[in-house]
Amino acid sequence: MRYALTVFLFLTLTGCASTPVYNPIKASVTPEVLLNESELKEVQQGMTMDQVHKIMGQELRIGYAFQSDHYKPLTIPNPYRTEKIKDTGYVIEYYIDSIRQADGIVSDDELMPLVFQDGKLIGRGWPLVNSLRPSKIAE
Repeated sequence: MRYALTVFLFLTLTGCASTPVYNPIKASVTPEVLLNESELKEVQQGMTMDQVHKIMGQELRIGYAFQSDHYKPLTIPNPYRTEKIKDTGYVIEYYIDSIRQADGIVSDDELMPLVFQDGKLIGRGWPLVNSLRPSKIAE
């Protein structure tokens, strides 16, 4: 009887300890996917646009689609978008650096802006971009 009670307690306690609680919300959250990560690490302040373009490439492969009998790469342009600030010599190129939500939309928080002045990289990031844009004051 004592042996049966010991086995019963052992199985009960180990069963509880080894069964994780399923959390559907945590399970549904997809991890962030990093893109252009190694390339963006190579880009340094002072580089020319041509040097940056050579490192970053002209397109970014984001997956594959099956067509007939083979897979075809799905690509998007690199940079994803470009903006020129009128009469300043500033050009901002936006590169996708991550996918935070797989919703088919590229939002600003998924982009890394690289800022060029007169063809040379002067910096990166949203604080720099926001400091360069003219303020929008209601008149």
